[in-house]
Amino acid sequence: MTEPVPDEARQALRQVMQSHAGGDIDQALAAVRSIVERWPHYAQARSYLGQTLVTRRRKFADGLAELDRAVEVGGDDAYILYSAGWCREFVANAMATGKGGGHQAVEGTPEEMYASANALFLRALEAEPDDQLIGDIQDMLTVISKVTGVPWDGGEEIEHAPPRPR
Repeated sequence: MTEPVPDEARQALRQVMQSHAGGDIDQALAAVRSIVERWPHYAQARSYLGQTLVTRRRKFADGLAELDRAVEVGGDDAYILYSAGWCREFVANAMATGKGGGHQAVEGTPEEMYASANALFLRALEAEPDDQLIGDIQDMLTVISKVTGVPWDGGEEIEHAPPRPR
């Protein structure tokens, strides 16, 4: 079970996200690191830090390590699991295609990253996500399946979430 997060920590993370939205990524990263230091069990803050390191700073190894910590402390949260899986798929794609070079090296192969992402997405489905997140998870599982050739649903016909209006 996840430890309760104080309102002060939640408010601090909201301010970090506002800095990020305003384009000040360096300030946002410095502030979220302070939050994580003060509240090490705040999974959403760790997840934000990991996602931002992976996607905005291309610090793949550091970001994935932070996402692993987020899963350790908040692994019953479908959104934490989804974010960790999404970033692993992002890294796998960058490794496999060579696009967007200049990233921090990470151990493993693209195939291992895809497999890890797949496992996180399947865990997220088991964590009883809302309908919108179910659709997003299924979409990512399908992306990985198309890349790897391995069906995510075991080849069985399963009921998928209805398409969302876009």
